[in-house]
Amino acid sequence: MQFRTAGPFASGYTRLMFSGNTKVLLFIAWSIAVFLAVIAIGITSVLNWIVVACLAVAPPLVVRSVWRARAQTISASINEARR
Repeated sequence: MQFRTAGPFASGYTRLMFSGNTKVLLFIAWSIAVFLAVIAIGITSVLNWIVVACLAVAPPLVVRSVWRARAQTISASINEARR
């Protein structure tokens, strides 16, 4: 960003990096949001609760299987070998 050569929307920082804990917290937040929405709607049927449980659990499991961690960089491999 020196000498104003970067674009108007450029950032001095890298894009967001999510740790494993953040991913778990996002999945838990999704499940809680689904259950709170269902409670607000007022579903009382057991069959409907089973469907809600699937909606609360299935999307995070699918995203978890697709959302992989990045490969280890060369510098991280070197630092790990030095320890």
